[in-house]
Amino acid sequence: MADDKRFIYRDAQGVVSYREVTNISETEEYIQAFCKSANALRTFRKDRILEDINEPSNIEQRLQYHIENSPPQERPQSSRSYTRRLNTSGAPEICFTGFKKADKIKLVEIAESEGMFVRDSVTKQLEFLCCGYNAGPKKIEKSRHQGAIVLNEEQFLTMLKTGEIPEK
Repeated sequence: MADDKRFIYRDAQGVVSYREVTNISETEEYIQAFCKSANALRTFRKDRILEDINEPSNIEQRLQYHIENSPPQERPQSSRSYTRRLNTSGAPEICFTGFKKADKIKLVEIAESEGMFVRDSVTKQLEFLCCGYNAGPKKIEKSRHQGAIVLNEEQFLTMLKTGEIPEK
């Protein structure tokens, strides 16, 4: 787990930007960190990082290069293509917290129908924590510390549909 990272990133809409992040947690496919330019927690797909920046003196030149020369963006093959840490059933793990009982039941059914393994608590194998309006900060902090990606309900549903985790 690194403390700081600088990179050039292309988001789902094809916008190329320079990002400097800190307080990083990551899985095989995602980096979640505090983005200094957005002044907020952001999730980045690793395959959308165009270049790591080690020398900050040439940022503008490298950014312009990628804006002018990046090939067209490919869409994900399937929203079900998970290649993260797996449990014994081979499914990505998710936990839902802070939801009303009926809403949680609905979300669990959706996750299971998409082939995910639903946990009732934060474990070391957890890959996603989906938070409702009443999610506890300690559970969020623990899951991020262990490398899980923290999502809200809208981000979770978008991820299943498109393979992307929207920023907001």
